[in-house]
Amino acid sequence: MKPKIMSWNVREFNEENKQFQIKNLLQEWRADIICLQETKLKFVSRRIVQSVWNCTYADWVYLASNGASGGILRMWDRRVVEQMEDFVGECTVACSFKRVANNFL
Repeated sequence: MKPKIMSWNVREFNEENKQFQIKNLLQEWRADIICLQETKLKFVSRRIVQSVWNCTYADWVYLASNGASGGILRMWDRRVVEQMEDFVGECTVACSFKRVANNFL
């Protein structure tokens, strides 16, 4: 099975209503790799990840916001893909993955 990838410009993560919308859509879409842009978060913890994605096997990498703009959160299900490497730049989060099922990069 191919991993499902979702990317979304959430335009601010801190609003409770927005977190509820994100959580509902993630449950509906059942994505394996998720990229949320414009989170406006300075720090991302396991609590924050679990507040929107009810995946026990979630891992993540993030780029903190710069003031009131930016912020990227990339999450993935470790049962489906394994992160091989990542790069967090000034305005970029890049990751390479391999599928757990067949080691395909």
